[in-house]
Amino acid sequence: MPLQKIFYREAYRMLCDRFDAEDAVQNLYMRMWERRDCLEGVDDTCAYCLRILRNICIDRWRVLRAHEEEALPAEEVVAGDAPPDIERCEAENFVQHFLDGLPKVQRQVMRMQMQGNTPDEIAAVTGLSPVNVRVVISRLRKRFRELYYK
Repeated sequence: MPLQKIFYREAYRMLCDRFDAEDAVQNLYMRMWERRDCLEGVDDTCAYCLRILRNICIDRWRVLRAHEEEALPAEEVVAGDAPPDIERCEAENFVQHFLDGLPKVQRQVMRMQMQGNTPDEIAAVTGLSPVNVRVVISRLRKRFRELYYK
């Protein structure tokens, strides 16, 4: 129970749905209870539980995807209609978290750049010089890469 918040956050990060995350954590607790006699040899219980939780989330995601594909007629199922995979969801959450942590001007510059605006257009809106906008974008990309690939 002391690790419930960690488990819930991890499940939510992977499933992107509150109720599915709660169900996944509940399934984790059920599996741990069933395996309670075998846990004596486990060195890091938290890591062991997180691995089981990850597998539960992947299974849950596969079931949801299969149900959504069955609901559509075969001719309407195309590659673009598939639900986002776990890695994409994690990446979107990471980008959103990264943007939320930026100061207002940097966040505005980054969002405008992600929307396809040129440095001149961004400079006109933010009041920065186009050279300064390029520097800000370059530094933010570098910081993003450093954090993402850690």
